[in-house]
Amino acid sequence: MKRLAKPRKEALTAAIRDLIRVLGNEDAMSLIKVLPGARVSVPKLPKEDHPLRLALSPAGFDRLIAEWGGGLLEVPKGDAYLRQMRYDHVLQCRAQGMTVDETAKETGYCRRHVINIMEKPQPPTAVADAAPVSRAGWANDPFGLVAAR
Repeated sequence: MKRLAKPRKEALTAAIRDLIRVLGNEDAMSLIKVLPGARVSVPKLPKEDHPLRLALSPAGFDRLIAEWGGGLLEVPKGDAYLRQMRYDHVLQCRAQGMTVDETAKETGYCRRHVINIMEKPQPPTAVADAAPVSRAGWANDPFGLVAAR
């Protein structure tokens, strides 16, 4: 799977938003991947081989110590966030004109799940006068011919 789409802000929980505010997006995602759902004791005076130092960039680790040093950090699990990122990635792939099969391969979802995501009504975009797109026939479009229209 390639780089995921940037998620919508409403997909982020308060705990993830707080973690991103302090650490930045890359370090927050790294921490969530390494220690999902864990309660971590953040040291005031860390050692060089501390597990958090190994999971974060030097700047991110310093910001973590400054914010939560000497306390406990509840690392969010991030399942809903990662799921929303993959969902948005499907929408992004289809907006780029990729076929259902290409989108499934790109996102790691099965073909049927990509089709199910595409059949869900999408929130309105900022462009109010855009013509509606017909999704008829996408379920039976193994060669991606509907996207070419």
